[in-house]
Amino acid sequence: MKAAQIKVLVLALFAAMLFLAAGNAYALPPIVIGNEGAFLKMALQGQLYGVWRDTGSGASKQGDSTDLFFRRNRLTFWMHGTSRYGAIVQLEYVGERNVDDLIVNDVPGSSFSVLDAYFMADFSNEFRVYAGKQKIQLTRENLEDCFVPLSLDRSLFIYTLKHSRDTGVVVWGNLPNIKSQYRVEVSKGNDDNNSPQSSLMYTARFHVSLWDPEYAYGYKGTYLGKKKVLTFGAGAQFEPDAVYDNTVTHTGAKTYYAWTADAFMEYPLAKGTSAVTLSAAYLDESFNGAYRGSNPDPNSVGQDGEKNGWYVKAAYLLPRRLGPGQVQPFVRYEQWKYADLFNVFDQRIDWTGAGVNYLIDGQNLRVTVQYSRTDFNKEVNPQSKSFNTVTAMLQYRF
Repeated sequence: MKAAQIKVLVLALFAAMLFLAAGNAYALPPIVIGNEGAFLKMALQGQLYGVWRDTGSGASKQGDSTDLFFRRNRLTFWMHGTSRYGAIVQLEYVGERNVDDLIVNDVPGSSFSVLDAYFMADFSNEFRVYAGKQKIQLTRENLEDCFVPLSLDRSLFIYTLKHSRDTGVVVWGNLPNIKSQYRVEVSKGNDDNNSPQSSLMYTARFHVSLWDPEYAYGYKGTYLGKKKVLTFGAGAQFEPDAVYDNTVTHTGAKTYYAWTADAFMEYPLAKGTSAVTLSAAYLDESFNGAYRGSNPDPNSVGQDGEKNGWYVKAAYLLPRRLGPGQVQPFVRYEQWKYADLFNVFDQRIDWTGAGVNYLIDGQNLRVTVQYSRTDFNKEVNPQSKSFNTVTAMLQYRF
């Protein structure tokens, strides 16, 4: 199939998504069983992707690639026995996917898993304890609701050791007098067969809001002009003797640490109907040079391995509705420096993206189209060739 035909296919997919969304302008509310004191809510959320990329297929691996897959498909159970105690369980199906973040896979993978499962104890606004499998509390980007993003999705490069989730205990709360929030987490950390010791991972995060506060457990990538927000945050993470630089001889134990700083602003131009949104962050992740070893732990290299970088993103929510929904163009730029990525030392990635969200009933029904360019500073093997990607996405939340 020619590139022009593939582009037409992606655009046709987008048109079909738009038609479907326009015919379902209002999402159904979640199912609620019980009352305010004890209840069970169930919700279904999904994201269907259509992707075209100008590399990765054919005998030479240089031909165009197309893919259709569920990026996320979640069934969420939110339970409360009392107003103070509750639990959340999320089941997720990820569909067979050929076109991945940085490569095109010969054998597509899929998964069905328990994504989250944790107990919640809300003793007060200042002191809450959540225990179980949940999001790692380091970066704002990871803590932003993936169904309420500013651009198509989170950064592809923001994840750290254990990727996005770990099993542990989080103590967090809000300090209303100074419009701030703290989070302290103790979790399993790296505990596979290559670990020097069974040590725990420690994470701390703090933010302060100068305008309207952000008090929820998760952030949003945009409040669609309903809040005036200016928040600055920072976090740090640490695990002693997390990896070996030689997993064959089990020598060269290395400590892991990471830190981040971020800022988020949303300024309503017309409350609830128009807004400008800006967001930026820096992340530094280190395994103390484990990548220099003869057989470094796989966790210390690659996409979630030793690196540092930053992103900036911006969007404008247009004041006028187009049919049943709102239009929100966005742009994003990222730069990341990897210690070792696809066996290339000191690799740099420049990632540029631009697109538009079409939002119906808030984020309950959303259609997004995004173009992105991924540039590798050193193009020395098939996995480090620069490429272009066009993605169309339908999101639904019921």
